[in-house]
Amino acid sequence: MDKDLRFAFRLLLKNPFLAAVAVLTLALGIGANTAIFSVLNAVVLRPLPYVDPDRLVVVWETVAGNDKRSVAPGNYNDWRWQNSMFSDMAATFYGNFNLTGEGEPERINGSTVTSNLMSTLGVSAQLGRTFQPQDDEHSDRRIAIISDGLWQRRFGSDKALLGKAITIDESSYTVVGVMPVGFKYPVQSDVWVLGRDHNAVSMSLISQFPKNDWSHERDAHFLSVVGRLKSGVTLAQAQSDIAGISRRLEHDFPDTNGGLGSNVISLHTQIVGNVKTLLSILLGAVALVLVIACTNVASLLLARATQRDREFAIRRAVGASRLRLIRQLLTESVVLSLLGGLAGLGLSIWVVDLFVKLSPGDIPRLNEANVDLRLLSFTLLVSMFTGIIFGLWPALHVSSGSLNQSLKDAGSKASEGKQQRCARNMLIVTELALAQVLLVGAGLLVSSYVRVTRLDPGFNSEQVLTAKIAPAASKYPDAKSRVQFYSQAIEQLQNLPGAVSVGMVMNLPLSGSSMNRGFKVEGRPDPKPDENVSMDYQVINRDYFSTLDVPIIHGRGFAADDTETAPRVIVINEAMARQYWPNEDPVGRRMAIGESSKDTSWRTIVGIVGNIRHASLTEAPVPCAFIDFRQDLESWPRMAFVIKTNTDVASLTAAVRKSLVAIDSQQPVYAIEPMERLVGSSIAPRRFVMSLIGALAFVALALAMVGIYGIISFSVSERTREIGIRMALGAKRRDVLKMILGHGMRVAMLGVTVGIAIALMLTRLLTTLLFEVRATDPRTFVLVAMMLGLVALVACYLPARRATRVDPLVALRDQ
Repeated sequence: MDKDLRFAFRLLLKNPFLAAVAVLTLALGIGANTAIFSVLNAVVLRPLPYVDPDRLVVVWETVAGNDKRSVAPGNYNDWRWQNSMFSDMAATFYGNFNLTGEGEPERINGSTVTSNLMSTLGVSAQLGRTFQPQDDEHSDRRIAIISDGLWQRRFGSDKALLGKAITIDESSYTVVGVMPVGFKYPVQSDVWVLGRDHNAVSMSLISQFPKNDWSHERDAHFLSVVGRLKSGVTLAQAQSDIAGISRRLEHDFPDTNGGLGSNVISLHTQIVGNVKTLLSILLGAVALVLVIACTNVASLLLARATQRDREFAIRRAVGASRLRLIRQLLTESVVLSLLGGLAGLGLSIWVVDLFVKLSPGDIPRLNEANVDLRLLSFTLLVSMFTGIIFGLWPALHVSSGSLNQSLKDAGSKASEGKQQRCARNMLIVTELALAQVLLVGAGLLVSSYVRVTRLDPGFNSEQVLTAKIAPAASKYPDAKSRVQFYSQAIEQLQNLPGAVSVGMVMNLPLSGSSMNRGFKVEGRPDPKPDENVSMDYQVINRDYFSTLDVPIIHGRGFAADDTETAPRVIVINEAMARQYWPNEDPVGRRMAIGESSKDTSWRTIVGIVGNIRHASLTEAPVPCAFIDFRQDLESWPRMAFVIKTNTDVASLTAAVRKSLVAIDSQQPVYAIEPMERLVGSSIAPRRFVMSLIGALAFVALALAMVGIYGIISFSVSERTREIGIRMALGAKRRDVLKMILGHGMRVAMLGVTVGIAIALMLTRLLTTLLFEVRATDPRTFVLVAMMLGLVALVACYLPARRATRVDPLVALRDQ
């Protein structure tokens, strides 16, 4: 083995160009695979950082059309105390908080939680403690836990922070603990407070759960529930247990729980379920690139092995066995692949860093991707495997056949044999077929992306700046104070130089945020308990529609005299009009908002506006109703402004911040950005996937073109004598060109055909990533086939053209 290794390294030094090309080609394939595996390992394969993570589950309510509905507090409490399969069950509500005090006011992500959340997850604080059951008994004590990231960024990792107070939403909270590095549950939380104090939450709707009447509320659904299964309990058993409780609740509370079911899924699936499919597709794509790279290297080694026919023939003549020759050649190929793997490992570190920077930010645990023992083992395994795969074919080729014939052929540069030609044809077919698969996938994603970008979002984002503010509920506790605050903010923004108009909305378009509310229509029977009559609910000001150029289709928008003392009015979108009033004019009809008849007031529909896409560009507009913030009884504290300007949007940023801070310097202003960036962010995930697959397809195409060119070039050099004889016997240059091109293109077309067949089977995996494009879109398949055919033609034409310049006398004399 030592002799084999020394000989392999001598050959590499003897042929540095070939070695460099092979190593770089393999580094590209192995590096891409290692990088994607690193991400897959961090996001999907690595266990969640909790005690016995396989026993953690998420429990949702279900209703027709939605199998992951947020949970009502009353249902959560009954699940927790009546189940027999869970050791514990905790609840959270994710939101935002105003963090003030020392330093600039800051809007941070946070969660209102039950005291048993950390113990249910099985996680401890790195500093101080987590919440304890006895904390629920001291309702006069406001305590909080913060993340390691917030502790470092805001408080300089000061251990003396424990026991000190911080100001959250204008109220003082004592910090009792700092969570470990990376702990962010749920989502990206930086602070956790107990869910028992209305001052601790950003929305008064969820105040004081679960220690007062909200613990029995079944008509408002806003909780996320996580549970820990008892040892040995399966997911199916837990589902059956919770489903039984849900059926009893449906019987006991038909008005609120009619049609409600339950859904128990593992926490791991909840966190990485959607991303797992994407990463698996990417891993499959880079695996195809690796196979193409291996095919290229195999063609190089096959060409080199053919040139070494004399060497191998003599070796066999002096007693070397076939197994000995195969071992030598496999050693050479494995050495090449290990060098490629080493280079690929370095490349993968750079690729992962680039992957993190370019990702749209919705891939969980991506920051955990790094080089570890599992990754090193994967790289070594892939390197060894690829070395054996691409080295085996040349090794078997040169070690087979008759010894006498080998000695004869080695003594004269005969024209390439049938076996050699078949081997090279197979390499061309393989490269083109795999390139076809990747190019078709990229083409489908590009078509989907183009269709998405052409969708009408329902508004005009040009020259519009957005900003958000959320006045603390403790300082602005009622609708009157908040209406006054927002009215002053709108007035300030309208007076800015360059501001054309100012709109305000509870949830910005394409943000994915919404408030779903039930409603009833005057003169119609109340909806049945299991009937999902609901709409998206938006609070706006009267200039919102004109600022974003949202058309008024029928009736009117809000007017200056639609004040809090005027008759209550409402505007609905076109989707709502079509769904709930398909054959009549809804303008003038009255409706009441609320999933039940309590606390509702009748509002007259005064207008119908165009559809605005709030969830995403690819999701169809849903029924939506708009209310003037001056007539909103609840007047939600979180609002966003849209400022249309006739100047550069970026130049207005500082003025907007200064204007809003001047109203109340303790209320943080955040998310100031052009609205066009918001539109771009909504399609960023599709652009990200398209770019990745497209880049891989481009690499595959380039490798295929280089591979075909190399194989045809070597074939031409091997057939120099044959070509010389043909031309000496009267063959014209065009005949030689036609012969070489014809052979190359026949093989290329076979590769394209095989690729189409494989693509028809594999592109179905992309269905969830496509929009308004079929996985078998014929146009894409035809265009890709034509492009590959053109590439193959160019790759074949260059060596074929060189073959036509062969001088018969020189060719025959050299032989």
